Amino acid sequence: TAGVYNHTQYLAFNLLGKKMKYTTDMSGLGCGCNAAFYLTSMYQNSHVSECSDYYCDANNVCGQSCAEIDIQEGNKFSWHTTLHAKTDHGGVGKGYGGGGANWNGPRDWSSATYGPGASCIDTMVPFQVEVAFPADASCQLTAMEVTLSQAARSDCQLKVAIDKYDGMPEMSAALSAGMTPIASYWASADMLW
Repeated sequence: TAGVYNHTQYLAFNLLGKKMKYTTDMSGLGCGCNAAFYLTSMYQNSHVSECSDYYCDANNVCGQSCAEIDIQEGNKFSWHTTLHAKTDHGGVGKGYGGGGANWNGPRDWSSATYGPGASCIDTMVPFQVEVAFPADASCQLTAMEVTLSQAARSDCQLKVAIDKYDGMPEMSAALSAGMTPIASYWASADMLW
């Protein structure tokens, strides 16, 4: 029905033990902009959010909290990948960029390897993203592994892996139950990356 949301109609991909690949283009996104691709447990959230659409995330944006996996949050100057348990607003993240008076973003790479004209991922042209969610023999998530690559630079990849996180059992359950993919874009003058 038009204008009526039903949480069971959201996609819910079970990515535990699987990989996903896509291409992203950050060339038009400068500081203060965030192009995000992430997963949340919207399918399982049976509570209507303040946004009237069952939206939930780890930051309780619309009044409902749930597990969140930020595969991509970034722009042409920064990249963040983060795991968030339902009530873990900060999560555990990796990547590159950001910072200010009271916060210093991740530094797993540098502007020489990720950014406009960089030697590995030149963010002025599209690049490929691969995310893997490997599991052990008991179907428990062992890590989230993200690899950035570019066809023109086949000899160079940027990688991060989050393999130590207290919320890993919750992330395993969320992935196994199926998570909803979300793409968003927003900007803020006070974003630190």
